[in-house]
Amino acid sequence: MKIFSNFDTSIRRTKFQEYQEQYGPENVIMFGRSKLYRAIKVVIPTFFLVAITVLGLVWLYSRLWGDYMMYFVIAFVLFDLVWLFPIIGKYMDYKLDFIIVTPDVLIMYDQWGIFKRNIISTNEKSIKTISVQKSWLLYSIFNNGDLVFLTEWDAANNGEITLRRVPKPEKRRKEIARIMSKDLENKTLNVKDPIA
Repeated sequence: MKIFSNFDTSIRRTKFQEYQEQYGPENVIMFGRSKLYRAIKVVIPTFFLVAITVLGLVWLYSRLWGDYMMYFVIAFVLFDLVWLFPIIGKYMDYKLDFIIVTPDVLIMYDQWGIFKRNIISTNEKSIKTISVQKSWLLYSIFNNGDLVFLTEWDAANNGEITLRRVPKPEKRRKEIARIMSKDLENKTLNVKDPIA
C-alpha cells in the first residue's frame, strides 16, 4: 500500500523481486528485524497498554459506580493514544526496515514514520568488515544481534551501516560474505588469480 511517496508497504517485496531478477535468486538475500524485536517492542507493550486500560476502567467503575465514567473513558483513550504512537513506530521499524544484499551492493532501507525514509547503499568493494554485536541478555539467549558494516569513511554515517536486532546474525554474516565473495577470516576479497 502506497500512501505517500516515502511510505510504501510493498517496497520490500518489489525491491527484492527486482534484484532477484537482476542477479538471480541464489545471489540475493533480504532480511529485516527479528520476531523477538516485534515481541519486545510491539506485542508486549500493546498487551500491557490494553491490560492497564481495561483494569483501570473496571477499577474506576467499581469505585465510582458509573458516575463520571464517560470522562474517565475519554481520559484513558487519550492516554492510550499517546502511548500507542511509539508502539506504531516500532511496528513500522519491524515491517519496513530491511537490508538487501547483492554481489555488487548492500542497500539498507530505514523507514522513520510516514514521511521519512533513509536509503543507504554501499558498493561491496567499500565494505571492509562485517561484525556482529550482541548487547542484551535476551538477544544473546535467542540468537539476535546487530550487524555492523564498516565501510570506507564518509561524513554521513561515519563509516558504519548498522542494522539492529537481526535474527541469527552470524548466519546472516556468512550469507553476506558468500554473496559478496568476502573472506571474513583474512578480511580480503576472494579474487581469482588472473595468471593461473
